[in-house]
Amino acid sequence: MKQRIIGKKINIWKWLCLLILAINLAFVGVVASRIIQIREPEAENIATKTKGGIKIGTFSTTKEQLNETVVSYLEDYQKKGMTYKLYATSSQILFEGTYTLLGYEVPLYVYFQPSRLENGAVQLKVTSFSVGTLPLPEDQVLKYIKSSYDLPKFVKIQPNQSTITINVQNLDNEEGIYLKAQTINLVNDDISFDIYKKSE
Repeated sequence: MKQRIIGKKINIWKWLCLLILAINLAFVGVVASRIIQIREPEAENIATKTKGGIKIGTFSTTKEQLNETVVSYLEDYQKKGMTYKLYATSSQILFEGTYTLLGYEVPLYVYFQPSRLENGAVQLKVTSFSVGTLPLPEDQVLKYIKSSYDLPKFVKIQPNQSTITINVQNLDNEEGIYLKAQTINLVNDDISFDIYKKSE
C-alpha cells in the first residue's frame, strides 16, 4: 500500500525545472525578437525610396514656356542644312523639319500625341504626318528622323511602334538633377514635372 502511494506522488522538482526552462526559452525568444525587429520601419522605407533619387520639388509650366525651353535646349543639336523644331501646339506636339529626296528638300511635319509613362518618361505617339505630297509609311519617316537629325541621347525613336520616347528621367548633368513627367495636358495648358536629385 505504501509503494502505490509513492508511485503516484508528483515529482515537484522535475516540473519546477521544466517551468524554469520554459521561462528561460520564452525570455530568450522575446529578447531575440526585439533585437531583430526594426526599430524605425519608416527609415527602411526612406532608404528604399532614395536609392534611385530624392524628390526635391515639382514645377509647372505652360506650352509657351515649354517651347522656349525646348528651343533653347535643342540649339546645340542643330546641324547646318539639317535644322528642326519640336514644339507644343494647342493639343499636340509638332516636329518640323525637311525630308531630302533626290537633292530636293521637302517640308516634313510630324504630329504626336504626348502621354506620360509610368517611369516618368514622355511618350510621343504619331497621329499624322506630312512629307510634301509623298505617301510614306510612318516607320520610314521615323527612321529618317532617327538617321538624319542630331537628337539628344535620352530621346529614343521606335519606328516599328510609331513612337518617340523622351526619357527626361535620364537627363545627365553635373548636378545630378533629373525630371519625371507628372501631368501633360496640352489642351488645358497643364504641364508639370517632378524634380529629382540622384542619390550618391
